[in-house]
Amino acid sequence: MFKTRDFYLKKVYDITGKKIGVIQDIYIDFYCEKVVGFEVSNFLLFSKKNYLAIEDVIDIGKDIVASKTKQGDGLRFKQIKDMDIIDTFSVVKGVVEDLLIDVKDYSIKAIVVTSGLIDKMIRGKEIILLNECILGESYVLYTGRKDVSFKSMPHNMNNYESI
Repeated sequence: MFKTRDFYLKKVYDITGKKIGVIQDIYIDFYCEKVVGFEVSNFLLFSKKNYLAIEDVIDIGKDIVASKTKQGDGLRFKQIKDMDIIDTFSVVKGVVEDLLIDVKDYSIKAIVVTSGLIDKMIRGKEIILLNECILGESYVLYTGRKDVSFKSMPHNMNNYESI
C-alpha cells in the first residue's frame, strides 16, 4: 500500500532520461476510487504541461518514468486534505489526513482520519473505507457502521509481545 505522501517530491523522468520535474500533488477520482494522475512541477517557466496521467506512467520506484506529460485538471488531494469527516449523526470523526492506495492498480482503498495531535497519540489514527464516504463541498459524509472501526498499527512490531 502507498500513501499520498509516498509520491510527493518524487522525481519524474521521460523515457530518454530527461528530468521533467517533481510530483506536487495527486489527482483522484473520488467516486471511481482511483488515482487518475499527478501534478508535476515543471522546470520550464511557461509550460502548461503539468499533468501526468496514470496511463502514461511506465514505472514507479524511487523515481517515476513517464512517456509524456500534458495539460489536465481534476480533483487534487490537497483540495480534500484537512476536510472534516462527519458521520450520519452529525458527529465530527476527524479530518482527512491521507489516502491508502493499492500498489497494483492505484485504486484508493481507504481514508486515514486523524482527530488531533493528543488524540492521535492516545487512540491512533482511524481508517475508514472510501466506499462508505460521500464527498461534499465542505465535508466528507461517513455513512459506514459505527460499531466497526479500523485503527492504524505501529510499523515496528518487533518490540511488542503477543499473548
